This record gives sequence, C-alpha cells and structure tokens, in this order.
Amino acid sequence: MKNIRSAALLPLFLFAALLFSGVPAAARADLPAKGALKAQATQALIDSLDKNLVIIDVRTPGEFSQGHVPGALSLPVEELPARLEEVPMDKPVLFVCRTGRRASYAYEMIRKARPAQQALWYLDGAPEYRADGAYMFH
Repeated sequence: MKNIRSAALLPLFLFAALLFSGVPAAARADLPAKGALKAQATQALIDSLDKNLVIIDVRTPGEFSQGHVPGALSLPVEELPARLEEVPMDKPVLFVCRTGRRASYAYEMIRKARPAQQALWYLDGAPEYRADGAYMFH
C-alpha cells in the first residue's frame, strides 16, 4: 500500500520540480502570489529573480522600440493566442505593457490555458522608459 501511495505522489513531486526548476530555492520562498503586482512588488520580483525571470512585453513592436525593460521579450498581446508556446512553462513569467490592461489580458489568457502554471504575474501599473535604457514602474 505504501508503494502505491508513493507511486501516486511521484507525478505531483515531478510537476513541482519542473515548475520551479528555473527559480533559485532562496527566491521561491519570497515569491508573491500569482496575479497583479504593483510597481514596488514588480521591481522586487525582477531584482529577486534576475535572469531566471522571463519578462514579456505585450505592447506593439512600435511601443517596444521606444523603450523596454532590458532583456524583455516582445510578444504583442494580439499575437499571443497564436504564439502561446513562446511563453515558457518552466520559468517564472512577468507580463508588462503601458498601463497594465494588456498585461492583465495576457496573464488571464495564460492562466486559463495553463491553470497549473504558478509563477505568473503582470504589472498592474505603468512603466516609464528613459533614453539611457533605465526604467521605473509607477
């Protein structure tokens, strides 16, 4: 009976390992609940996860070219349904846009398509990009 129970739990443990494989152990303990993040929490998440966080900018290519978070991927929200496979399942993901509206839409789309994906957030705010490449969230 013990072996059957262990075998039944194995997929759960494997899923958890896969889910957090791209996140350092120290960072996992401090991760916020998935969903909307205000400016300060968003910056803390970026600082905490650094290169392990995939930032997806869902604005238009024109908006993206005017400034973006360094290292962010450009994936316009209009193209997201056809490009879902480009949103990683094995890494934490943060969506950003100009006001939070499109990022919220992208978040909801992924949440519905992949209900088990836990490390998923969006900026509920407005980023400001400077000509020197610096940025801040409001």
